[in-house]
This record gives sequence, structure tokens and C-alpha cells, in this order.
Amino acid sequence: MESINKNSLIIFGYSEILTLALVVNSKIDKVKKFNIFEDDNEDKFFKVISIFISNKIYFNSVYYSCGPGGFTIIRKIISCVKALNFKDFSNTKFIGLNNLFIIACHLNYKCKISDQGYIISILNHSGDKMAQIYQKKKNSSFLLQKLSDIKNIDLDLIENYLKTFNLSIQNVHVGYLGANPNLVSFFKNIEIVEGSKILETIIQISFLVENNKISQTDFKNFFEEKFDPLYGKSPSTN
Repeated sequence: MESINKNSLIIFGYSEILTLALVVNSKIDKVKKFNIFEDDNEDKFFKVISIFISNKIYFNSVYYSCGPGGFTIIRKIISCVKALNFKDFSNTKFIGLNNLFIIACHLNYKCKISDQGYIISILNHSGDKMAQIYQKKKNSSFLLQKLSDIKNIDLDLIENYLKTFNLSIQNVHVGYLGANPNLVSFFKNIEIVEGSKILETIIQISFLVENNKISQTDFKNFFEEKFDPLYGKSPSTN
């Protein structure tokens, strides 16, 4: 089916705040936020979703957080995505996003990082600091190469961790999302990421996906299509 408008749905969250955004032709049409612990009734949760999303709208794509982050919110997001039902449902792409990858993309886009520059994304949730290292791909304005697995790390040890990749804390760009940003004030190149900027970055990613500007290899490396969650802690906690 051909759709006059390209409609995308974004479902983002990592702590207690879940954000829904309807995107039409790469522009935000409307946004809804709510606290999953204040609105913890499952029926109420899905009622909010159904009011926000008309089942008469055709969605080209649904982009959703699959972690890392809090177990409760990631579970709710995955449940929500699996339960969605709208027009021509079978033609919709469901694309899971690693929250740390989104942080890195935001940093790459905003800071105009040079070719082959390095980024470490850090997400702080309930005292767990999940981190992942990326490198900007040569001659690419947006996409990145993943250099490490997700690691739950003590920030006091991060300099030694970077050294295992032959990196210096002085020449790595840092993107940080979460509470207590003073914890990372010792970094030289630090960007504190706001939730609203995350939405903008997901929209930029959606534009690349919808217009086939991402290779199949990059797509498989960075996007999840099997509803596999990246729950709270990474298995690697050393």
C-alpha cells in the first residue's frame, strides 16, 4: 500500500518516563509522556497507548528502545510493541534501538566529530552506568562502528577501561544520559544529553532508514528486529 504521508511511531524510555512520539514526514506531530510507576496499571497503560495511536493510521515504521535501562520500562516497551495493532500492520517495520547507540549518534551529529574519532556513550540508571565505545566511520556523516560490548562500569575505572582499547580519556568524546551529571565532570569532551535531543536523533535515524541510506550490514549491526531486549545490567560487570 502506498501512503501519502510517511508515519513513524517512536517509543523511548530507559527509566521511569516513557515517551511516545508520532512522526509525520520526519517531523514530530505529537508527543505523549507519562510515568510508568505512577500509571502502573497495565490496562491504563494500554489505554493511554490506544488513545494516542489511532488504529486507522498506517505506520511505515515503529522505533522502540530495547535497552539498556530499567527492567520495568523496557519490559513495558517490548510488551507495548508486541501488542500494537493498526492499519496494514503486516507491512510495518519494527526497529529496536540500543539506547547507547542513540546517544553516540546524537553526539556524532551535534559535535561534528572528525573521521575515525571515538565516542563512549554512558547511560546512568539506578546507579548502574552502562557504557559502550564507538568510532566514527570514515566518510560517514552519521553512522558509527561499534568497538565494544555494553559494559556496566565504575566511572572511577573508566580511564583504565579505555586504555584496554589503546584510547586516552583526553581524546574520547563522551555522551552521558541520566541523573547526577556531576559524576562525569572530569571528562574533557563531555556532552550531557537531554531526552528531547534523543527524540530528534531517532527521527534523523528514521529518515536514513526510510530513504534506504543505511546499508544492510549497518542495519544488522545496529538495529534489532526480533524484540530482543537489552535489560538493565549487561552480563559483563567486571
